[in-house]
Amino acid sequence: MLWGSSSTPQSLETHVKSLQAAVTASGRVQVENIERLTMSKHPDSSFSAVISGLDGASVLFHSLETLAEIARMLKAGGVACIREAVSDTQVSATLRTTEKLKSVLRLSGFMDISQTETISLSDDDKTALQTRLGGDVSKVVEVQAKKPDYEVGASSQLKLPGLQKPQVSADVAAVWTLASNDMGDDGIELMDSDDLLDANDLKKPDPASLKATCGTGGDKKKKACKDCSCGLAEEQAGKPKPENATSACGSCFLGDAFRCSSCPYLGFPAFKPGEKVAITERLLKADS
Repeated sequence: MLWGSSSTPQSLETHVKSLQAAVTASGRVQVENIERLTMSKHPDSSFSAVISGLDGASVLFHSLETLAEIARMLKAGGVACIREAVSDTQVSATLRTTEKLKSVLRLSGFMDISQTETISLSDDDKTALQTRLGGDVSKVVEVQAKKPDYEVGASSQLKLPGLQKPQVSADVAAVWTLASNDMGDDGIELMDSDDLLDANDLKKPDPASLKATCGTGGDKKKKACKDCSCGLAEEQAGKPKPENATSACGSCFLGDAFRCSSCPYLGFPAFKPGEKVAITERLLKADS
């Protein structure tokens, strides 16, 4: 049973005695202040019922956090019975409508919310509630809500009517079945890579066909680097190429995979270091 700061000791004692008589000796009644409920750390699913706000002036406001804690403490199928002051005209942080109260209960995890019952109040109790809640209290309602008959995190297989497992013949199933022994080397036929080559692929290429040929395509000449050391700058300027021309990066003779993007030997096969390589007219007119 939850109580608030406005409850009197005499009222609490009266309600506790009536609850103890209802649960008999086989049950127990525990009293907890609603403001300290989240700090009490009660075990999950430890209570069959939670009652809150039984006597008039001590009617309590139940926040979403409080209702979620109540749902956590209740056993599967447990019942929460709460009384709360509601308003038909004014809504505030501590006052809401009856429909809003039911909506908050659903958001907290409750279901099977019963029809609300209006609790009659004396004028003194109503005045005390309006002063404490700071709003126009229209009435006090009692609502009962039930926790689902399953625990949080429980799983169950869905049974969909009219949906049957398709029947697959053994022959069709065997086609789509792959056993571990099916992956052995003896059971897999690998294609010989030599079978993919034809007679032309097996011929040794003519060395002459690997040499670059002169061409006339392109209208731009290949530009020499700013610090050209391979002799292209001299050749484009009409000067004789120095005999001791060296590569700036030292990789020109290795082939295109190791050459710079502006290397004049791009497209040439690899050659020996120091070997004289002629720059063709096609390369001179190639795009830079």
